[in-house]
Amino acid sequence: MPELISAGDLARQMLFSGVNGAFRDWCALMRIHPVPGRRGVYDPALVRRRLDEAQGLLQGEGAASGVGAGLVAQRRARRGAA
Repeated sequence: MPELISAGDLARQMLFSGVNGAFRDWCALMRIHPVPGRRGVYDPALVRRRLDEAQGLLQGEGAASGVGAGLVAQRRARRGAA
């Protein structure tokens, strides 16, 4: 079963005071949407992908989603290591 994250947990991890208007605006800006049919529940893989895109580590939708790059290489790219 895939691991999911609640809106409250995601808001706390992103340093928001809770699930409020600012958090919802940030989610809309980052194109982070709840799991279909599950309001207030998010997919951590989608959140990570959107954060990577925002930091310039990915070029658009799924550009480096694992094609040719292993998990270690993806982690190094996120951390800025060579």
